[in-house]
Amino acid sequence: MEKISIIFAYRNREISRIKIAMDSLESQNNKAFEVIFVNYGSETEISGSLEKLLRTYKFVTYHSLEVRQQLWNKSRALNFAIKKASYPYIFIADVDIVFSPDAVEVLMSRASPKDFCLFKMGYLNKKESSKLNNEFKFENLKPERYGEINGMILTTKEAFFYIKGYDEFFHFYGSEDVDLYTRLENAGYKSNLVNDIYFYHNWHKSYQKSDYKKLSVIPRLTNALRINQQHYFYHQKEMTTSPKKQEFWGEIIEKTKSELLERPTKKVQLINILAQVEHFFNEELQDIKNEIVEVKAIEDPYYNSIKHKAKRLLGKQSQTYCSLKEVNDIILKMIIFNFRNSNYSYEISNDLKSIIFKVQL
Repeated sequence: MEKISIIFAYRNREISRIKIAMDSLESQNNKAFEVIFVNYGSETEISGSLEKLLRTYKFVTYHSLEVRQQLWNKSRALNFAIKKASYPYIFIADVDIVFSPDAVEVLMSRASPKDFCLFKMGYLNKKESSKLNNEFKFENLKPERYGEINGMILTTKEAFFYIKGYDEFFHFYGSEDVDLYTRLENAGYKSNLVNDIYFYHNWHKSYQKSDYKKLSVIPRLTNALRINQQHYFYHQKEMTTSPKKQEFWGEIIEKTKSELLERPTKKVQLINILAQVEHFFNEELQDIKNEIVEVKAIEDPYYNSIKHKAKRLLGKQSQTYCSLKEVNDIILKMIIFNFRNSNYSYEISNDLKSIIFKVQL
């Protein structure tokens, strides 16, 4: 066998955990691998530090994609990397993974043209993960628990191409991995689970469900995990192999095209009246053609006034308002269902008082 392509997709994570992952790869007993590392729209300062770090590892090919104006889409980032892979076998990794010194050797031995391999992983707690910042021996780390579904997969580049990669419907986090596994099985590939532990997961804080219910500068969609799960269930029911709306996969909007969004030909301002917002996105926007549209959503000053709050308490308000968080969720769902392949941008202001959505129609 030649080598294996190991793929990472990344956005705005701590540089320290990238170093831990790359150092564990640098210590591999078998050097027959390359790393394709895709930075999918991180902030400028973080991107600079990341590139400086990755330049120190000769086995890394680094791609920085200028898509910070778009939503985090791990599936598209991975698909872009899959198309850049040089070798016939691909291993999908994660920036939180610590590789045992024998990991690549195991990948080489388990690679098969008609199978795909999944790997059991040990999860380190916060205290155990702190040891990763110093010299450590993989065999001395003690995981808190183990898991079998974790996003890691080894299969052929040909298999990824046959099923058109990851489904780019999946945004934020959740179900893109199990959906891929199911579609591979539907396509006739056999699943094998490796139970021996060659990978540990570096601890990080998990988002709480309450985080998704608040508006933040980082776009988050309420119920995103359930929406993703429902899409996965749909593919299960239909016995899908290739996503139905993914003729072009792993393709990134060129910078010259995304810059067109800075010159909108039509501007719309919405206040957070529910009927106004719903009518615009479900009716008016659908009728706009051949325009670069900028939609700015703001709070009506009346929304937080004492008069409005009093009327609401007394049940006398005549107009139904929605919060900017609810506006956020309406737009994010519109992007995922209708505009995920379009030239678009999405931004929440630092003071959380406005949302700007732009799209080329």
